[in-house]
Amino acid sequence: LLNVTLDTLVRVMGTECCWVQTIDSARRSLQLAAERGFNSEMRREVSALDMTRGFGRQVVGLASSIVIPDLSHDGRYGLTSFRAAGYRWLVAVPLMTYRVHGVLGVASRDKKRLRKETPDLALVIAGLIGTALNRAGLSAGPPLPEKPWPPAPEALSPPPASFQPEKPVVVDMSSSPPEPP
Repeated sequence: LLNVTLDTLVRVMGTECCWVQTIDSARRSLQLAAERGFNSEMRREVSALDMTRGFGRQVVGLASSIVIPDLSHDGRYGLTSFRAAGYRWLVAVPLMTYRVHGVLGVASRDKKRLRKETPDLALVIAGLIGTALNRAGLSAGPPLPEKPWPPAPEALSPPPASFQPEKPVVVDMSSSPPEPP
């Protein structure tokens, strides 16, 4: 699923680099699930990203997109391997359904490939990936605790035997509506 999606993303967007990281809930870390256009240094750097600080916290912890229009001037996230590989811009968005499942990242060496709609397109694709992972049961989220259903509130309990409902109101819809003044 991820490999086909990334191949299509590279072809349609014309970018040279994209990747998906998923959350490993047991280790509380991001795992590189699939990538295109990575060298060994980029693979190492992305695999070492922490969910609790910087890049990982922004995308996973806060469920916010990151758009870096010029990697040569970015000192905030320290993605030096992308700069060294000649990538000019980078977009990272959360894989989301009702919760964050991971990260979708896209980067390119061609500055003209970054358009104003690129982050929105990446976010839509990430949502589709997140939905597919969720439905396929491939997203390793924390197990939900087993709790019994709470008792029904009194308002939802059956009415007492002495309850007498009002007669329904019948409206004759066969006549035409009155003429406006």
